Amino acid sequence: MRVLLFILALLVPAWTAQAQEVMPPTAVFADPPGDPTHPPQLVQVRYRTGGVDVPARFFVAAGSEAHPTVLLLHGFPGTELNLDLARVMQRAGWNVLAIHYRGVWGAPGQFALGNTIEDARAALTWLRDPDRQAQVDTSRIVVLGHSMGGFDTVMLGDDAEVAGFVTISAWDAGAESARLSSPEARTAAEPEFAEDVSFTNMTFASMADEIVANAEAWDWSRNASEMAGRPVLVIDSEDGLAPKGDAVVAAVMGSGGPAPTRLTFKTDHSYNDHRIALASAVTAWLQTTFH
Repeated sequence: MRVLLFILALLVPAWTAQAQEVMPPTAVFADPPGDPTHPPQLVQVRYRTGGVDVPARFFVAAGSEAHPTVLLLHGFPGTELNLDLARVMQRAGWNVLAIHYRGVWGAPGQFALGNTIEDARAALTWLRDPDRQAQVDTSRIVVLGHSMGGFDTVMLGDDAEVAGFVTISAWDAGAESARLSSPEARTAAEPEFAEDVSFTNMTFASMADEIVANAEAWDWSRNASEMAGRPVLVIDSEDGLAPKGDAVVAAVMGSGGPAPTRLTFKTDHSYNDHRIALASAVTAWLQTTFH
């Protein structure tokens, strides 16, 4: 089984990649050897954020040692959870904490874009709890986010203890303020967001108000520049968000690098016909970067 991957900084600096046909990592298509003493697990957990306990899934890799760990952040509202990626990373020896946010899919608390950033920070605190040191290698925690989860990932660039970052079709929420600043613009934009908003306990009006109020705090390039000094993988598709990924790369490079790995796939926002390629790219990058 061969998958066409665009390999960038795994081998060469950003912007000079060439397409290569490569075998996907074994974890993409094969189960690991059994470990009857310390088998892999899927554990239902709750993490504390904003005064409530929010559900999450903790995929624990096999083996007795502390494992590198991914914090997996889904998009808005979470139709695509990317749990197939979680399983591949688990088979590759990584723990994965896949969280929900407050106020979405029945989780307690109030949903807000700013709250999703706080929720992600709270999930990192949960992973770093001393009670989990036997399972989690806190020196190798990587934040991976898709769409709105990519927005949260960029906003976590100021967390100096995060070892690396992965953005997949990241959404620049702050940039939406430009088209939500007038009543007429909001009326035109509301149908685009209505269905997703309906899965949360937030209103479109409150979301628009929050975006406009935080346009400066959520400045994309400034926050992305704070990821500098750590490995970064930026993945995009043909969904129109690639310029935001380019801006992440430019911001990191402008703050001293190192050069992020930059991948682009010819598919849609959910990577529906590129799931194997996506899992291969993410897992290969993790294994190569944090071996």
